[in-house]
Amino acid sequence: MTSTVAKNKKKLSKRVTALIITVLLWVFAAFWFAPIFWMLSTSMKSTTLAVIETPPQWIPKNPTTENYQIIFAPSGGLSLIKATLNSVIVAVSSTLATLVLSIPAAYALSRLRFRGRMFIFWIYVAVLAFPAVLFLIPHFFIINGMGLSNSYLSLILPGLGGTFGVFLLRQYMLDIPKELEDAAWIDGCSKFRFLISIVIPYIKPAMLVLSLMTFLGSWNSFLWPLLILSKSDKFTLPIALIRFSAGWGDPYRGIGPMMAGAFFSVAPSLIIFIAFHRYLMKGISLGSLGKE
Repeated sequence: MTSTVAKNKKKLSKRVTALIITVLLWVFAAFWFAPIFWMLSTSMKSTTLAVIETPPQWIPKNPTTENYQIIFAPSGGLSLIKATLNSVIVAVSSTLATLVLSIPAAYALSRLRFRGRMFIFWIYVAVLAFPAVLFLIPHFFIINGMGLSNSYLSLILPGLGGTFGVFLLRQYMLDIPKELEDAAWIDGCSKFRFLISIVIPYIKPAMLVLSLMTFLGSWNSFLWPLLILSKSDKFTLPIALIRFSAGWGDPYRGIGPMMAGAFFSVAPSLIIFIAFHRYLMKGISLGSLGKE
C-alpha cells in the first residue's frame, strides 16, 4: 500500500512539473511571438490608425496593403526590390561557396592522416571562441586594399573563412564507419570518389543545417554591409530598410511602412525556421565537440 501511494505521488509530481514547464514555455513563446504579430498587424493598418489607436488593436479592422505598396515603390533612387535581389544573390552565393570550401576541408581533417591535423583542427575550434565583430576592422582594410568595396564580393568573401562549417561537417564525417571506408578502398575507390559517392550523401543533414545557418546569417547581416557599402545599388535589405526608415523623418508618420519593411525582412527567417526547425535542432545537437 505504501509503495503504491509513493508511486502515485511520484507520477503526480512528474505531471505537475511537466505542466509547469509547458506553461512556462508557452508564456516564453507568447513573449517571443507578440512583437512579430504586432509588427504584422501594424503593417496592415493605415499610418494614422497605427499611431492613434488607444488601446492598440492587435487585429486590424480594415486591413490594407498600402504600406507594402509604399515600401516596394522606388523612393529617392532606393528600391527595396533591388535590395531584396542583392540580399538573395549574396545569401545564395555565400551558402554555395561555404559548402564548396567547407566539405573538402572537413574531409581532410576527419578522414585523412597527416602531420599537424589535430593542431589545425584545434585552431579552428579556438577561432570559434572569438566574436565575429573582432574581425570587422581587419576585413575592412583587406577588402578596401583589394579594391572590392561596394561589390558583391565584399559581402561574400569575409564569410568564407568561417570555421563553424568545417567543424560541423567534420564531426558528421567522423561518424562514417571505418569498415565502410576500408571496403571502398578494397573495391578500388579513390579518395575523390569516396568523398562524392559516400561522404556527401552521408552528411546531407549537416549540409542542410550549414546551408540554412549560412543563408540566414548572410540574409540578416547588418553591421558588415553597413561598414563596407556606400552605394545604394549594392545595399542589402537590412541596410536599405534603415535608409528607408530614416527618410521619413518623423517615425510616427512612417511607422506603417517601416513595420511592413521589417516584417518582409524577417519573414524568410521565420519561414525557414518553421519549415526546417527539426533539422536545425537535430543537426546542431549531433555536431558534438567530443570527437577527435
